Amino acid sequence: MPSYNVEGLIARGLESLSDPRLTAALEVVVVDDGSTDGTADVARRFVEAHPDVFRLVSKENGGHGSAVNAGLDAARGRYFRVVDADDWVDPDGLAAELDLLPGISSDIVVDVRRDVHMGTGSTELRPLPAGMPTGREVPFASVSAEAARTNCVSIHTVSARTDFLRACGVRLLEHTFYVDTQLVVEATARAETVTLLDIEVYRYLVGNASQSVAAEGYVRRFDDHDRVVREVCRFVEGRLADPSTTPEAAEYLRLRARLLVNTHYNVMLVYDRDRRRGRARARSFRAWLGVEHPWLRAATDGRYLAALAAGAVRLDARALDRLLGRMDHEAAGD
Repeated sequence: MPSYNVEGLIARGLESLSDPRLTAALEVVVVDDGSTDGTADVARRFVEAHPDVFRLVSKENGGHGSAVNAGLDAARGRYFRVVDADDWVDPDGLAAELDLLPGISSDIVVDVRRDVHMGTGSTELRPLPAGMPTGREVPFASVSAEAARTNCVSIHTVSARTDFLRACGVRLLEHTFYVDTQLVVEATARAETVTLLDIEVYRYLVGNASQSVAAEGYVRRFDDHDRVVREVCRFVEGRLADPSTTPEAAEYLRLRARLLVNTHYNVMLVYDRDRRRGRARARSFRAWLGVEHPWLRAATDGRYLAALAAGAVRLDARALDRLLGRMDHEAAGD
């Protein structure tokens, strides 16, 4: 659980993870990323109450990716999962999943999340796509295209085998938001097997204007999103050039990259109310794509033109969501 200045939010998530049904099979590593409030004190109370379950790692501030890296370094469980400090789990669902994990050895395990609106308390289930094979191990290649299109494999639904993640050499960018996308893409790029479980586990808090995935957050932290997009594009290019990458994996990676770039164009040309700045950024990014990843520029020019037109008529982020659906910008790793 990467944590920074969340003393008023973190207890709910830790409480959900302290359910007696979970403690025999669960390790919770709270990484305090240099908080200046009482985050560490809240976590320490859980460590003292359940020392066999909770551990606290305190470090200098290095950003979300740095905290996830530290958690992966410290993890001792068979499977590794990120739970954000302002989110929580459904103990019933997690208990059911933990009962099944001893019989699972897949590279990744995917389950179901429910969004919870911060202001209204209303919820929305994000189910697995219809027809997905559940409850048994299958080749990831057999579901990867649908997984990319629907974003059912996200930071909020995926657990990866710890030794698999380490063997992949996954290390997230530091001092950067949006690295959840990097984690998911790099892990799934090498995944050979997956088990999908139709079990509701994660509670994802939405509707917080301060969230990095809010439209304003994307604009405010544009440099971070730009850094992650370029890093993921470079990673994808490297995997495409690797002879060991299968055709199915290549198709999946191209789709993930395209959806991520589509989102980036939305951020620059629609979410940013400073249209001149957004257009300048989009031109610069598109030129970079043309030099470094010409296939990706060609594959996303349609979105560039659509977002350019949407911005010209002052279409806002909500209207764009209604027009294009949430899939593209969710694929950026909300």
